[in-house]
This record gives sequence, C-alpha cells and structure tokens, in this order.
Amino acid sequence: QAVGHIGGSIPEYTASLTMSRIVKTTVAASVGALLAASGTSFVVGRAPAARNAPEQLLRGASSQEAPGASAASGVAACGACLAVGVAVAAVAKRSVARRSYDVPFSSYEPLPKFANGLVGTEYAGWGTYEFDPLDLAARYPEQLPWFREAELKHGRVAMLAFLGLLVPDVFRLPLDVFNQDGLNNLTAHKMLTGPGLFEGPMWWLITIVGAIESLRFKQVGLNFGELTLDNAGDLGFGKGFLPKTPEGITQMKIKELKNGRLAMLAFSGAITQAALYDSPSFPFTQ
Repeated sequence: QAVGHIGGSIPEYTASLTMSRIVKTTVAASVGALLAASGTSFVVGRAPAARNAPEQLLRGASSQEAPGASAASGVAACGACLAVGVAVAAVAKRSVARRSYDVPFSSYEPLPKFANGLVGTEYAGWGTYEFDPLDLAARYPEQLPWFREAELKHGRVAMLAFLGLLVPDVFRLPLDVFNQDGLNNLTAHKMLTGPGLFEGPMWWLITIVGAIESLRFKQVGLNFGELTLDNAGDLGFGKGFLPKTPEGITQMKIKELKNGRLAMLAFSGAITQAALYDSPSFPFTQ
C-alpha cells in the first residue's frame, strides 16, 4: 500500500538493508581476495626453500629475496584488496541511492488514525500524546507491527537488565561460578563465558533466549509474515493476569510500554556511568 503511494519505488528502509548487504558482501570478497593474493606472504618463520647448485650459479646473488620483501608484498596485497572493496561499495551506494531516493521525502499519505490506532498514546496525563516527529508510522504503515514487536522486546529485555544491575549486590545464585572474586556488572560477560566453546552461564542464557525466539518464529513465521498489530509482542504468556475489561487491558499495555521505555533509558545511563566511573555497584558513582 505504501509503495503504491510513491509510484512503486523501493522504500528508504529497503535501500538501507540493501546497502548493508552490499557492504558485507564487499568486505567478505575483499578478505577472500586478500587471502588468495597474499598466499604465503604472512607465514612467519618459514625458511627459504633450498636451491641446488646450478640454479644458484645461474641466478646468482640477485635471486635471494630481500629481508621483509615477503611481508611488504602481503601489505601491498592487503591495501589493494581493501581499495577495491571501498571502490565497489561506493559505486553500489550511489546506484542504490539513485534507485531508492528519487521520490520526494514527503510523498506519503497521512493515516486515518495515529499509528493506525496502535496502543501507546493514551493516559499521558493530559489526554493523548502522539509523538512521531519523523512520521515513520505514516511513511511505513506496513512496518508498524515490526516497530511494536521491536519496542516491546527491547523494553522487556531492558527491564530485566536493569534488575540485573541491582539484584547481584544483595543476592546471587548459590553456585561457585556466580560467586567468583572480581565478578561484577562490568566483568560478568567475560568471566561467565568460557573458557571453552559452549561453556559458562552465558551459553545457558543464549540457549534460553534461543528457545523463546524459536517459539516466536513458530507463531509468526521465519519472515514474520504472520505478524500483525494485534499479535505484535504477544508471546501468549501471562494472559491470565490481564484485566477483564478492554479499558483495563489497554491500561496494562500502556504500563508495560512506559516501564519498558523508561528501562531502556535507565539501563543505558546506569551501565554507561558504571563504566565511566569504574563503579559497577549502585549508585554507579565513585
């Protein structure tokens, strides 16, 4: 529908995704070309192959490689491959821009309702609060379910993450791995991963998250083709605790959104301050 309003051109977000794929492919191709071109240039400590006497007499002293020549050829190959990669990416970027940005930025139709009536503007204290300065909802109405799915996921993760900043100061699981000396909010990721592959509590967390995401893919499809405004963010968990009236359900959705938005800002601020002041415990100051 949105594409029809702008004459069938590719939307701007599609251009961004296309550009990302082009850059990744170009970098991968450059690295592959580097490895192929450099050959054994970066093999360290390898002695020159022995030559027999006739070859040495014919070639003479000039046949001996100068020290560092092998490394220099490797650096030259690296620079050449990266230069080619940058040039290809620049040409591709201009090509994508010509195909995707040839439509005026204002070529879209306003929606009959803000964000197609999506919950999130009510109970602001003085009525509704319709905040969308870039008009993303009107520009890409087909992406609204994805926007809400992403917002709810990030908000829920941020709420759990902020609890994770506070709770370990007063309580930790009774396992040795969680009670190591020096384990805190800033060192947890490194200390709880490994030492080997698939070892450490971080891998447990990845397994749990992967299971939840697998269930979500089963609900909406691998390409999120079944995702709608009604089921965005709905994991089917905790519905029994919802109020019985439509107004009560709306209020609960608003509470989750507001707490999630606040948690995203709060976690970002807390972990940044903890790192800057090297103070991993509340209140995250020296």
